[in-house]
Amino acid sequence: MTEIIAHRGYRIVATENTLPAFEAALAYDIDMLETDVHRTKDGYIVVIHYETVDRTTNGTGLVKELTLAEIKMLDAGSYKQPMMNNVSIPTLEELLIFLKNERFSKTLLLEIKTDHIDYPGIEQEVLNLVNQFDPTYGITYQSFNLKSLKIIRKLQPNAKIAALVFWPSPKVWWLKIIGVFKFVHPDIRILKRKPKLFWRIGLPIRPWTVDKEEDMRAVFKAKLPGIITNQVALACRIRKEIQKVNE
Repeated sequence: MTEIIAHRGYRIVATENTLPAFEAALAYDIDMLETDVHRTKDGYIVVIHYETVDRTTNGTGLVKELTLAEIKMLDAGSYKQPMMNNVSIPTLEELLIFLKNERFSKTLLLEIKTDHIDYPGIEQEVLNLVNQFDPTYGITYQSFNLKSLKIIRKLQPNAKIAALVFWPSPKVWWLKIIGVFKFVHPDIRILKRKPKLFWRIGLPIRPWTVDKEEDMRAVFKAKLPGIITNQVALACRIRKEIQKVNE
């Protein structure tokens, strides 16, 4: 069965990468929650996609140049419709507490956002924080930064790891072969340009971000391992139709 991965929670109906977005995603038959982490000026790991707070809050500036207190003062619930009150950027710790309280039993897909800004030591800090909670659910780490993936593999040899890429280069496939990571997460737009690869059953790829119905149908028919999407409800409906889930 192709796994459905909720991209930044269910960001179509709630503010992305916030607790309401993750809660909304859990109302559906998903297999993974995907999220992103950066580090604040004072060393806290926070859940946000971009390097700056500009797009998803009423504030401005780089995450790495703001303290957690400054970030918590920002409104992260009214930048898009529908507007939500009293929503802030969560810390990774708050997300892990939320998942524990929700008795989460799927997989958390954690993206280490070191592809544009270097956060020295963030890999160890994320691993330490996750391990403190001793989660009973699955954890998979991903990044565009292959160096970060190598660091995670060295620090935690049994970690589940995936490489985020636009297109899997020979170097990416080599790192997969030698065991740095198991899965490759390519851009669906580029993947479609290579139809022979796209339709190979059993290839360890989970494309992103698959929101068009025709693309979803192609992924599910090809029985790829996973699909990263913003359109959670649509993906669940189409998977059930094509792969006869729960029948």
